[in-house]
Amino acid sequence: MNENTKYWIWLQQSIGYATSKVNAIRNFYHSVQDFYNGGEKEWWASGIFSLKELKSLYENNLEEAESIIDECERLHYQIITIEDKEYPKNLKEIYDPPCVLYINGRLPDTDNILCIGVVGTRRATLSGKKAAYLISYDLAKAGVVIVSGGALGIDSAAHNGVLEADGKTICVLGCGINYQYLAINSHLRYLISRNGAIISEYPPDVAATKYSFPRRNRIISALSQGLLVVEAGEKSGALITAEAAQSQNRDIFVVPGDIHNRLAYGTNQLLCQGAKPIVSALDILEEYRYKYTLAEISVTNDVEDSVINSIPSIGEEKKRNQPSKPLKQNHNPPKQRVSSSPPIVPKEKLMSDFSQKGKEIYRMICEKPTTLEDIMNIGGVNPSEVMSTITKLELLQLIEKDEAAGKYYAV
Repeated sequence: MNENTKYWIWLQQSIGYATSKVNAIRNFYHSVQDFYNGGEKEWWASGIFSLKELKSLYENNLEEAESIIDECERLHYQIITIEDKEYPKNLKEIYDPPCVLYINGRLPDTDNILCIGVVGTRRATLSGKKAAYLISYDLAKAGVVIVSGGALGIDSAAHNGVLEADGKTICVLGCGINYQYLAINSHLRYLISRNGAIISEYPPDVAATKYSFPRRNRIISALSQGLLVVEAGEKSGALITAEAAQSQNRDIFVVPGDIHNRLAYGTNQLLCQGAKPIVSALDILEEYRYKYTLAEISVTNDVEDSVINSIPSIGEEKKRNQPSKPLKQNHNPPKQRVSSSPPIVPKEKLMSDFSQKGKEIYRMICEKPTTLEDIMNIGGVNPSEVMSTITKLELLQLIEKDEAAGKYYAV
């Protein structure tokens, strides 16, 4: 983190996300701090901002940015800005790069390691999830980093395949890291943060919107040298990612589908547009061996249906957590298994990272079921700290919410 971090956060909070104006500022100002110091008259004279943006630039101050930095330091999240050397070069070069990235875990060296994005429908079939899982497993064994979005269906299958292979994966969220997006996948995100990174351009407590997920797709494709699409219907969000990948001159790979399968309509259309059909990880790896050092692998032909069935898709009933079963393959089975939950850690150790107010909130919930309003009434605590604490307690499965009663209970 450098001295300009707070100014980049301020800028992102002021002009929003996925905007080309970030590049305009970088081109015309020596530093973002110089832009900040330019003031309202200079911002107006530049002619690149709308009246709404000018108002936001003027009214926003650095206090919120400093508060976000404090929260990230407390939660051990890394913040990298577009001027930092750790910021991925491929992402920096797109039309509308994010000013800031928030990271839980360790971001792999995406500039020097082959990264492949894997996306597809959230309503995936057993066949689609199996394809995403096995191809991601084999790519990870070859040393490839898999980038996806942490959603149900194909995304989850890809992430799980990588973790089973003891590989590295990046999950790009369309919300803040603390936001309780898909509680059913909280354990998956926990594992990803320890075998790669959870990243977002949104500050930790920002909620998801209907716009934020399409925006994040440009990051998935930008971090990847190629994009694999597995099952995408006519209006699938995966096609938005494919469109972003095409505009960024990335390679597009597709698992062909039955022409009578509505979930294969979008993928088959991509094939008609020139995407490369693939049937295994080897079809992708052969495209990049001239540029990257990749391990030799043999194709993994099958995996137990029970493993794939434990990966949830939209429209399915919530599956019981099941331990993974050994892969049916020719080479030695992987040593690490994807656990359905994080290792058991004593509550005292889990609570050691919380602030005093955070511990007070947890004790309050332990004593009796508590509403959010009751928690907000604790003296000396701000709403941001309350929501951050509640989210973290839920992710650690120390509390859960009874939606009907509107109260939090200790687990």
